[in-house]
Amino acid sequence: MKSFTIIELIFVIIIIGLLAIGAINAIPDNTLLNNTNFIYNKILEKKANALNFEANMSNGDENRTVCITFTKEWIKNDEQYSNVKFNLSNRITITPQIQTICFDYLGRGYNGSVDLEKFKNLLHSDIEINVSYKDQVKTIVINPITSNVEIQ
Repeated sequence: MKSFTIIELIFVIIIIGLLAIGAINAIPDNTLLNNTNFIYNKILEKKANALNFEANMSNGDENRTVCITFTKEWIKNDEQYSNVKFNLSNRITITPQIQTICFDYLGRGYNGSVDLEKFKNLLHSDIEINVSYKDQVKTIVINPITSNVEIQ
């Protein structure tokens, strides 16, 4: 009766283990890209929510703005009300130039609170939100006035 010896089986298991380690290292880590895209889409969602208030003019000016605070806790709490769930990685670091950005019903960006009479908090320069993971950084830029949002 022919069979494998224990040494032959151990060598086969070692070879399979080495191949598995090589395969795991070949899989790309998309944590940074996925989390950056999530935050980018969250900004666009809040801007779209603010633009939607234009359709309901019965709202007062103070009720026609939407704000986003760039902390992991705020983003995770905001996700509780979403139909699509995404777990923001705990290893991601978010460093915005401005902690809170608000959008008015015309989609204009503001530093913190919205002042629709004097426009004193209106964004006048690009705002960068850096999302970092390990030694990599992705930047989300919000342009002034138009509040165009892009990933760089």
